[in-house]
Amino acid sequence: MGKGWLAKQQTAGPKLKTCKASTLKARPHLQLDPPASKRPLIPKQHWRNLPGWIVLHAERGNLAKCWEGHRLESKIQDGRGQKSDCVWCEKRPKGGSSVQICPKCPWWVVCSSCACRPRLPKLQDDPLFHGPDSPCLLSSKANLCNSSGTVIICPGGNYEYLVPHEGMPAVECLAARGIRAVVLRYRLLPRYGLNDALQDLRSAVAVVRKTHTGPVAAMGFSAGGHLVASLALETNSSDTKKQSGRKPFDAQVLVYPCIDSSDWGDEDCCGFSDFDSCFPVARSLLARREALLGGRGFAAPPTFMVASTKDEASPPKHHTDRYVSALRKRHVPFAYLRRNYGPHGFGLAGGWMESCVEWLEARGFGCPKGT
Repeated sequence: MGKGWLAKQQTAGPKLKTCKASTLKARPHLQLDPPASKRPLIPKQHWRNLPGWIVLHAERGNLAKCWEGHRLESKIQDGRGQKSDCVWCEKRPKGGSSVQICPKCPWWVVCSSCACRPRLPKLQDDPLFHGPDSPCLLSSKANLCNSSGTVIICPGGNYEYLVPHEGMPAVECLAARGIRAVVLRYRLLPRYGLNDALQDLRSAVAVVRKTHTGPVAAMGFSAGGHLVASLALETNSSDTKKQSGRKPFDAQVLVYPCIDSSDWGDEDCCGFSDFDSCFPVARSLLARREALLGGRGFAAPPTFMVASTKDEASPPKHHTDRYVSALRKRHVPFAYLRRNYGPHGFGLAGGWMESCVEWLEARGFGCPKGT
């Protein structure tokens, strides 16, 4: 997720406490589908103070709830008393149809179709909310043995959390179209900085290249987009060529990425839940700002970029427009979808994934036609 808008979401209450780090390793071994970690990012006694975009009452677990965590009740839409649209599809349920309504928030209505939406794991079962010192790759159970290439998904979360709907749902969406993908659980503030997250992504690329054939791409959402674009700066690096003989990855997909990292250095706009712990160490996130905005050191592989004109956290004119200008100036192939997809954090909504899949297929990702 982005930065500036998060500050508006903060509510008064006790400061969040991160779990104390155990013995930390400079470069922990990155595993593919390791055993589930039982250690959360935040001690359970402080979960009540987590931001709503991580708690996600309305999307986690098996019980239907509203954004505030109230249980929903099943009712029949009578077409007269209830005038609210479905909160997910924004369509008015037909009279006589079954709906779910929050008794305490009567405007929270879910139609019968959206009530069957796939659910995210409970917070206590979410692998992206656990293992603070254990970066890893998470894969799907889809059988894609004939698929060429792999996409590494980097969820956003302001470098403080990892947003679940930008992780496995993206993997499963690509798998349904024959493209192999994995989610990177990378290390976060306040224990770690940008260099640690970059090392996790480098290790992920190495593991994927060793495990699977074909090209490698990275797909980053919001802060994850900043991470992906930051590693992409090493595309023309002499050090990279000496170490591996090839660029970090062959293509990148940036979805509402935070290209200009200056907000992370602004105490009014950084949006950290644990401000006192995160803000002092967030300076590392500004290290590559000049290069990312097209200055000296800019480099990138072929790029597919998605931005929303209604995004107030990472407005295109300050982020993706400037990045595209740098791509164009350096003749890097790119595709740029810029339209109203809604506010920051729209995830897979809006239909952009279909164009993205076609773009990836043209670059050698996916199953051969006819298989």
